Amino acid sequence: MPGELLLIRGETDGTSTTGTVPLYSDVFYSTVTYIRMPKGMAAKIWFKKISGEGETLFTLQYTRDVTASSPIWVNVEAEKLSAKGELEYDKRRPVILRSINGTEAFQIIWSQPSAVKAYIELGVEFE
Repeated sequence: MPGELLLIRGETDGTSTTGTVPLYSDVFYSTVTYIRMPKGMAAKIWFKKISGEGETLFTLQYTRDVTASSPIWVNVEAEKLSAKGELEYDKRRPVILRSINGTEAFQIIWSQPSAVKAYIELGVEFE
């Protein structure tokens, strides 16, 4: 059973066909391009909502060392919006991303055949 969920939101810029989603939340001071997890903690992604004006592929990526000059991002999972509309994914078993040494992080990237506005919302629990 999840504890307190942090709602993290992001959107595409509507002018590019690929990019990293700028993420924001009511507890962030400004937008971020990735979320770094403190040492020994885990991020549990319980749900995802995506919507948009057209086809969009959102991909969750994870790196073991965000402090590297060129971090190696690994695709964890992807969700595709096939056309204009909205999708919601609620997980009985969350996606768990662990931090062992405090340099691990995750980000969301997007890809579209033509540039349109699209949105993503994540329900993330940190423990």
